[in-house]
Amino acid sequence: KAQGPVCGAGLPDKFSRLNFPEGFIWGTATAAFQVEGAVNEGCRGPSMWDTFTKKFPHRCENHNADVAVDFYHRYK
Repeated sequence: KAQGPVCGAGLPDKFSRLNFPEGFIWGTATAAFQVEGAVNEGCRGPSMWDTFTKKFPHRCENHNADVAVDFYHRYK
């Protein structure tokens, strides 16, 4: 478990796009396991991570993504 800041020393105190070079391309990403939830609803089935967390719960501190942030039910 983290016991202090995760960021390294020497980083700017304020996050600004000005700290990045001109032409820097920004991107984003998500992972279904982290956001969707609703493992057995609709036409969905368990992903390999759903299966892993059920088979080896001690490896994941007994966490799973059965609900996650529940994007599956919240998306409109």
